Amino acid sequence: MSTASKIKRARLLYRERGLKWLAVSALGELPVLPSIFAKVANIAMPSGPFVALAGVHSNQLWQERRNSIRRVAGQFLTKPCDVLEIGTWMGKGSTQVWLQTLPTGSSLMLVDAWRPYIAEGETAAATVGMDGLHHVAINTALKEIYKNEARLSVSLVRAESKTFLPLLKERSFDLIYIDGSHYYADAKRDMQEAKRLLRPGGVICGDDLDTAPRDDLVALARANMESDLFVLPDGSAFHPGVLLAVTEEFERVNCENGFWWTDPVH
Repeated sequence: MSTASKIKRARLLYRERGLKWLAVSALGELPVLPSIFAKVANIAMPSGPFVALAGVHSNQLWQERRNSIRRVAGQFLTKPCDVLEIGTWMGKGSTQVWLQTLPTGSSLMLVDAWRPYIAEGETAAATVGMDGLHHVAINTALKEIYKNEARLSVSLVRAESKTFLPLLKERSFDLIYIDGSHYYADAKRDMQEAKRLLRPGGVICGDDLDTAPRDDLVALARANMESDLFVLPDGSAFHPGVLLAVTEEFERVNCENGFWWTDPVH
């Protein structure tokens, strides 16, 4: 990412998410210190301050998007149900919505590889800093589960979705949330598996559809489908793989604050 793009991106972060996001993101641009703090975070208790000093947000879900997920989930999850989350990381983002809003008696399955996935040399990716914190991430997720396991049946699976999801029985879930790898091939595979695993009347949803698909963005996504994140000239950014996969796999999706969801599938 060029210096000019970083400056534009910083202005956008400050305007949309506030000073805290800007400060942590700026730390992530430092050449040496974030990697040192990432190593400390993997062994420190509590880890929170060291995660921030490593230039990483432990909660990647800002308030507007959280509100959108909570509102949509509340419309569909009105009785005990089975939910699958693909991509959990620290369990402080969307996972919290399910833990807090799922009706008692529901089940929640969390699937994450908890290992680095950003392609070598890709510095524009939104999660580059996160890759060094996969150890602390899984431990933090476990801690979040322990707080809520009395009310819900929560399963945590450490595996790549491409190898684990095919093992699951079809029509097993009422809601499936996709926030795993944002690379095109991975995102498309997760969406295809989600359609197989969804029960009639269920909902497929996910994160990081940063803007509603348009013909020009679809073309741009197709030209950059091997990238996790693409920064536009105005400093805004989108995930080409997510946008392209959503466009190809679903005839229509709803999108609000980066959160996307299908209408109930019958």
